[in-house]
Amino acid sequence: MRASGIGHLRPFLPGLEGVLDDPEVSELMVNGPGNVWVERGGAMEPVDAPALDAAALYRAAIHIARPLGLDPASRPVLDARLRDGSRVAIAAPPASPEVAITIRRFGGRAFTAADLVGMGSLPEEVYRAARHALRSRRNVLVSGGTGSGKTTLLGALIGLLPEEDRIVAIEDTLELRIERPNCLRLEAGGGPGEGPAVSIRDLVRHALRHRPDHIVVGEVRGGEAADLLQALNTGHGGSLTTVHANNARSALSRLASCAMQAEGALPWEVTCRGVVDGIALVLHMTRRGGRRYVEEAIRVQGYDAAGNRWITEAVGEKARAARIPEEAT
Repeated sequence: MRASGIGHLRPFLPGLEGVLDDPEVSELMVNGPGNVWVERGGAMEPVDAPALDAAALYRAAIHIARPLGLDPASRPVLDARLRDGSRVAIAAPPASPEVAITIRRFGGRAFTAADLVGMGSLPEEVYRAARHALRSRRNVLVSGGTGSGKTTLLGALIGLLPEEDRIVAIEDTLELRIERPNCLRLEAGGGPGEGPAVSIRDLVRHALRHRPDHIVVGEVRGGEAADLLQALNTGHGGSLTTVHANNARSALSRLASCAMQAEGALPWEVTCRGVVDGIALVLHMTRRGGRRYVEEAIRVQGYDAAGNRWITEAVGEKARAARIPEEAT
């Protein structure tokens, strides 16, 4: 069961009716009574909302949580997905001094890779490299910070996979727009008040039983990386995932570090070699000046255990080695 769509929140967020109706607003951030910010056109701006008091915020939190069988009073930190696909994060006392609500609106349309090229978000040469990698059944990792456009790029890259192939997509919340018939969508969740918990790692393992040609993981954060790397190296080429990182090379270290969190993890050197075997191309997204675009693209060439370095080749440049920061190991 999902909470009501974003339009149903108007009566519960007085003074924000116009913001909720504005398709140019991609994210609404309420830090507490009267303290409201929005992201519009890639820029952050404050919103005057004097009528938005603590009582109204609490009613809004209850309205969002109740259809999910949740109560902010007993679960002060929760995530929800509205019926229109928008994502909501709620923090309530004692986790936050006041009720705080952040809403990320689900995009109005799915962008193709060609759209992103036309918009200047995906360089033509990088587009060709990604298309070649995926059609050669090699795997692509998308990295970037929060709100950098990783999910948008991931959705566009899925469109480069052969139409006749079967995809199993795994997400925390179903954000990706995948417009193809032979696709199985799996969603993590559950826990207190919601039935048995199902983790991303559970779903990565389970996905292999559904005969995927390609596996798509919305975001890797922990030990599921070990299972994903094993899948990528055993016949599921042309797969995709994302990870939070500051640049393309640190994304490789981050993926290896996540894999090391798994119970019975392999040694660091073996894990890094698994990353090299499993990932062919890294595309790093950034957000700057209201724009989201691929800032960096590297091909993964190898791993130098003696120097603890990734050997990479920037798309359009010659290979070079990058030392892994000590904290990554």
